[in-house]
Amino acid sequence: MPFLPFLNVLSLRRELEGTNAEIFTWGCDGYSESTKQWSDLCDEQVGAMVRVTSTDEAATVVRFAAYHRIPFTVKGGGYSTTGASITHGGIVLDLSNLRRVHVNPVSRIVTAQGGALWEDIDVAAAQHKLAVVGSTLNHIGVAGATLGGGYGWLTGRYGLASDNLLWARMILADGSVILVSEEQHPDLFWAIRGAGQCFGVAIELAFRVHRQDHPVFAGTLLFSADNLPAIVEFANKFDILTDGNQGFWFGFAMPSSIDRCAIFVAVFYNGDQTAARKFFSPLFSIGPVVDETGMLPYDSLSGILNVMDTVSRRKILKGADITLPGDETVGTRKSLRGSNITLPLDINFVTSIYSEFDGILREFPQARDSILLFELLPNTQITKVPNDATAFASRGPYHNVISLFAWQDADLDERMHSLQDDIMNQIGTRGGIACKVDYSVLKHGTGLYANYAGHDLPIEAIFGDNLPRLRELKKKYDPNNIFKKWHNLHTSTVTRDSI
Repeated sequence: MPFLPFLNVLSLRRELEGTNAEIFTWGCDGYSESTKQWSDLCDEQVGAMVRVTSTDEAATVVRFAAYHRIPFTVKGGGYSTTGASITHGGIVLDLSNLRRVHVNPVSRIVTAQGGALWEDIDVAAAQHKLAVVGSTLNHIGVAGATLGGGYGWLTGRYGLASDNLLWARMILADGSVILVSEEQHPDLFWAIRGAGQCFGVAIELAFRVHRQDHPVFAGTLLFSADNLPAIVEFANKFDILTDGNQGFWFGFAMPSSIDRCAIFVAVFYNGDQTAARKFFSPLFSIGPVVDETGMLPYDSLSGILNVMDTVSRRKILKGADITLPGDETVGTRKSLRGSNITLPLDINFVTSIYSEFDGILREFPQARDSILLFELLPNTQITKVPNDATAFASRGPYHNVISLFAWQDADLDERMHSLQDDIMNQIGTRGGIACKVDYSVLKHGTGLYANYAGHDLPIEAIFGDNLPRLRELKKKYDPNNIFKKWHNLHTSTVTRDSI
């Protein structure tokens, strides 16, 4: 049974009496469903899951947890695999009912409630032929992605989601609600653009939106493994070829009907099909075994990479004779980790990573739903902003790498984590910015995207030279360290046992 004293539960119910908030505690109807996480690895028995419908309700929950010193965290989209949106025996503030989006086409500003998903914003903005720099996945939370940085298909033109954040309405650790912007609480505005989850609840956010009055070319391709050299050759030219209107991801996935990893590719071109197919002609000339590319409206774009969702992934990798496992065999324990690479990539290095990843999936059949991707998005707009201009400390001449390991048996947790950590460390040390002789954290950034970073990494490695300032601001805005589940600014490392 989760440890939350019965008297605390009664007090919380009294605090929220007369509101529309729902409180789910152990043994109550709806409790198990309300606490379910995207990754079973993060399933915990919480003391109380509180699903709110207003800013006032949310502030009451924060104030209550802080006053009683009850472990506390926030659940927005709920896609963390580190346990950031769950806390054993504590209180979880569930924002899933707060998804309202408003678009002002005249001022070109969109505001979204703290529980909104990127799909909510994409669809609302598209009605006015506008678009926001959002995530490359449309079913994750707006607030979490933005506060940690936020890469999207429009990053090549407009930078990060956090670079397009105009203001945020924040609930602080004492339950107070303040507007944070360049004009109001500018020190906190600096902090929430890259480390926002450490300072409060973003109950509402406002973004700069951009004109997007035409469809885009995008989709996914699947190649046999022998085409890896040609794909790497194209990747090595990407930074030279791109004008900011393209995106190119490639990596490794194993459909169930073949006995080795295939090469998965996702492409994006913000323009017409003729120009797009010309840009990506080196890929199309190879002859993919599956081609799911074409013109589509922008508000459908971020659905093409819902490959991180196993249900959507089966739809994406359909075609030819390729199928994916049924629901009963899909790995439900998930772990996401990140690294970085610099171009040009050495084909022998990439081949060795392919071989190692392929070997893992062959040795552990229940992990076949895992995937590893090299994310090539133009970084010119990102690097125009100095690393100390916001808390986001990973602005440099490199590209993100992401791995999502998925498996079923809890007995494999330690082994899967070890294998994932090893392969991602290899990528960073052999192909990343850290292996460059002139590497400087101050100049080039940390090379670690905080939203991809695990809790076992030193906090210094994530925030670099921005950490001292973040810690000083933490003393000012959250002196009792209420907001610590995403990344704990007051520790050097956090072991998995303490998550």
